[in-house]
Amino acid sequence: MNCVAEMPGPAALALVPGLEAGTPPLRLERLAGGTVNDSWRVDTLRGRFVLRVDGPAWRRPGVDRDREQRLHDAAAGAGLAPRVLLRAAAVGAQVREYLEGSVWHAADLSRPESLARLGERLAQTHALEVPAGAARFDPDACARQYLGLMDLGVAAATGAAAVVAALRAAAERVADGSRGAGIIHGDLMHSNLLDGDALWFLDWEYAQRADPLYDAACVLAYYPAARPHARRLLAAAGLAGAGVDARLGAAIEVYQGLTWLWHRARGVAVGATG
Repeated sequence: MNCVAEMPGPAALALVPGLEAGTPPLRLERLAGGTVNDSWRVDTLRGRFVLRVDGPAWRRPGVDRDREQRLHDAAAGAGLAPRVLLRAAAVGAQVREYLEGSVWHAADLSRPESLARLGERLAQTHALEVPAGAARFDPDACARQYLGLMDLGVAAATGAAAVVAALRAAAERVADGSRGAGIIHGDLMHSNLLDGDALWFLDWEYAQRADPLYDAACVLAYYPAARPHARRLLAAAGLAGAGVDARLGAAIEVYQGLTWLWHRARGVAVGATG
């Protein structure tokens, strides 16, 4: 499937402050990163903004815009994420403030000092008050949703049901001894980490109310090179403690399984989950 983004349409551009009357932007630049949505930097006489336009539905299985809004706004209020200035569900777009900085590279997630910085920001995120009405993360339900989106023949041929069953068992091991739930980002790709005056988290589509250990597991599942420094990440995030290693290993299994199923739900062939 073709993921090349077209230019944003007039209805989306008209959401940006300064472009309401059809005035052309001073600058319009496609932002790199992300496979779910398409984003542009847009400069106008009223400032600099980021315009995000929803990608097609097949690119974003599991996205819940209401949950995203609640948790993103809570993080933005604490200075952990850019503020969203306007959302327009009918257009499938949002406008947020533009923050000056540079996104991380994959190599940053293998550096102990970078993981410590990340852990400190995660600790602040996990300490936020969870907005009312935010349901707790259910990995099994999420996995079954992805399974339901898969082609039946592909699901059978790839053993997807067995992946769901293994994921369910791993999630139960995570839950055993859990210390509670907070806001987690849930998709800590390097391209979602913006480094400027502070370290900010971008793209909150897969944020959840969940055990904070899942954020550490997300990093370690996505970036195996970070695993030798896992204790540094855990300590900075306030997640170290007795019995954490076994639960962390199970949480990594959950993320590996969800990632595999997510790609399959999008029709993308991927390798084994281990």
